[in-house]
Amino acid sequence: MTDVAVVLAGEDAAVYAYGLVAARLTGRERAAALDSMAAHRTQRDRLLARAAASGVSALPVPAAYDPPFPVADATAARRLAALVEDRLAGQWAGLAASSTGQQRLADALVAQSCATRSVTWSGVAPVWSGAV
Repeated sequence: MTDVAVVLAGEDAAVYAYGLVAARLTGRERAAALDSMAAHRTQRDRLLARAAASGVSALPVPAAYDPPFPVADATAARRLAALVEDRLAGQWAGLAASSTGQQRLADALVAQSCATRSVTWSGVAPVWSGAV
C-alpha cells in the first residue's frame, strides 16, 4: 500500500470518528469537532484527486469503523479526537517525508494541523521521536 493510500484510509476513518465525537459533545466543542470533520473531508478529497492523478487506487471504504474504545461520553469523545489527530499527524509526516518540493511542504503543514488539533483535544503535547 502506498503512503497516499495509507493517509487516505486514515482520513476516511477520521471523518467517521468525528461523527462519533460530535455526537457526544455540545457547544463550542461540538462546533470544533464538526470543523475538524470538514477539514478531514477536504483533505480526503484532495488525496483522492492526488491518488487518481498518480494512478494509486484508493482502498474500499468501510460502511463503519470500530472505535478503539467505547465513545459513550464527552471525555471519551475528546480522547478519540486526540488519538485520531495524533495518528494522522504521524501519517501525514510520513507522507511529507516521501514527497518533494511544494507537496512536501503542503503535507508537512497538514501534519502540523493534525498535531495541533491533537494537543487541543488532549491538552498534552507529546514528545515525538527525535525531539530534544
